[in-house]
Amino acid sequence: MAYSPYPVVLPPPRRPPTSLTAEYTINGKCPISIRYINNSKKNATRRHYLTKLFNIYLRRDNVTNINSYRDKNVVKPALIKYRRFIDGKRIAVIGTEIPWAEAMLVNLGASVTTIEYTNIKIQHERVTTITPYLMAEHFINGQAAPFDTAVTYSSLEHSGLGRYGDPLSPFGDLEASAQVWCMVKPGGHFILAVPVSKDRQNCSVVWNAHRIYGTVRLQHLTANWRVLEEFEVLDGPKHRIYVLQKV
Repeated sequence: MAYSPYPVVLPPPRRPPTSLTAEYTINGKCPISIRYINNSKKNATRRHYLTKLFNIYLRRDNVTNINSYRDKNVVKPALIKYRRFIDGKRIAVIGTEIPWAEAMLVNLGASVTTIEYTNIKIQHERVTTITPYLMAEHFINGQAAPFDTAVTYSSLEHSGLGRYGDPLSPFGDLEASAQVWCMVKPGGHFILAVPVSKDRQNCSVVWNAHRIYGTVRLQHLTANWRVLEEFEVLDGPKHRIYVLQKV
């Protein structure tokens, strides 16, 4: 996280570098299609969710589904079911554009640290924000305590594709999962949501929008985690929520 050997390319390339294609596709097992998106410009914009605005999310979460994805209100009940991993715990949220997950977690009793490439600020006494690079520096210098639980929804599948100004890395998602493992205390938990193919077998890279997971890559993404439960979320390329425990 702190010393990525891969470059940041701005704007992100419209196709993956030829020299990295075999690694991005796991030697052709996860074929590439093209759906180019450039979100890297968001890095130049600081997004402030001031106290008044974030409090709106907190209030709305008590009466309706505030998840900005088409999740059919699956996430909040899943979080409530595993509230023992959240209430009174230190939670890392990996990747945020709109802080709906932070609002859910705060309402369930958590203290939250959002780890995000872009400049985002969330004003609340139980929420802090930090970039991945600064978080890595804190851990390397022994200045960061491990988290009880990490939560990420539709974020890891983007890692390494350059869409958000992140380094081009064929294994960016797997590295991110490994980094989360290092940040979570022994026996801690990881609530992970990513797109999974309908047949659970085929995987693909939709450059540079996201990855769609099948068994061949999902087994690596969840390596060294025990799967406690799985929830199905979306239509289309279906998102699935995995509740994992560090082993």
